[in-house]
Amino acid sequence: MTKILSLLPVKPLMRFRCVNKFYNTLISDPHFIQMHLKNSARNPNLMVIARQHNFNSFDENVLNLPISLLLENSLSTVPYDPYYRLKNENPHCPWLFAGSCNGLICLCLDIDTSHGSRLCLWNPATRTKSEFDLASQECFVFAFGYDNLNGNYKVIAFDIKVKSGNARSVVKVFSMRDNCWRNIQCFPVLPLYMFVSTQNGVYFSSTVNWLALQDYFGLDYFHLNYSSITPEKYVILSLDLSTETYTQLLLPRGFNKVSRHQPKLAVLMDCLCFGHDYEETYFVIWQMKDFGVQSSWIQLFKITYQNFFSYYCDFARESKWLDFLPLCLSKNGDTLILANNQENEAFIYNRRDDRVEKIGITNKNMLWFEAWDYVESLVSTH
Repeated sequence: MTKILSLLPVKPLMRFRCVNKFYNTLISDPHFIQMHLKNSARNPNLMVIARQHNFNSFDENVLNLPISLLLENSLSTVPYDPYYRLKNENPHCPWLFAGSCNGLICLCLDIDTSHGSRLCLWNPATRTKSEFDLASQECFVFAFGYDNLNGNYKVIAFDIKVKSGNARSVVKVFSMRDNCWRNIQCFPVLPLYMFVSTQNGVYFSSTVNWLALQDYFGLDYFHLNYSSITPEKYVILSLDLSTETYTQLLLPRGFNKVSRHQPKLAVLMDCLCFGHDYEETYFVIWQMKDFGVQSSWIQLFKITYQNFFSYYCDFARESKWLDFLPLCLSKNGDTLILANNQENEAFIYNRRDDRVEKIGITNKNMLWFEAWDYVESLVSTH
């Protein structure tokens, strides 16, 4: 019976918990929660915020989109669920996505300059959440992930300060288990979050990863001149959430020129991936088959921009209008969903017939470039 129950969606399981003490104990058991999470991961979703700016406030709704239906391009207008509407105390600032892991979503909100930031840990499936603050006058950026070794969810907060032309970082960690913030070692290299603002940390297998820049001393971090930066200066900065130590990972050797659009990190088919423009002609995606090993990079896709130009008018048929982020990949590795940051839209690319199709969802103001992976779970927010 336990195995059968672990295959059910969260909603009926929450109802079963109310039937009697036996069901409540079973469904609340950590082993059952992990079994259910493993089964739920077979049916992944993509969450996208639809954000409307109404004069002095933001109207934000989260859309939960099954990846199987996205790959079929069978969705048109997606109804808004009132429960998935984001509300906040500061009408002038929207909720920002910090990370998603095991069915938990971490959102952050600037309260004001004197009170710091509010963070919300939300489980949409169980309709539970917890909120906590980081009282500080610093402008922190947040990331979120799971420490597999110690079974602990953690929020990473960092800020970059520039003094006398040199930049340094302040890094803090919030432990859900200990319910407290503490400082950890500062970054050995600086993440390029200012220039890849939607990528404030990519979670992968108990690590959080950022694109970063080596040898930044002497550079004006907030006004970088990319024409003077070579590909060799780029690394992936990886924070191990278990040991809270850093590793610098080298990028594929095929990345040999810096484009007008910054490269991107993503997780596809349970591997860390790296995407970049190539000669303003192709979008290339590399996959790191063995995490941390540079020689394990393989080229996964090389997609010509010509495939996308038919969706744009004549003046927009240039590579500068194409700034891609890979969102998800089908199980067989043939069908890819990408977001275009320049036009705030998403495409499906099929490798077998080298064909591109624009996703037909008609909801307005969808922030595809800020979409994140999501699976239903029973994981607690406390």
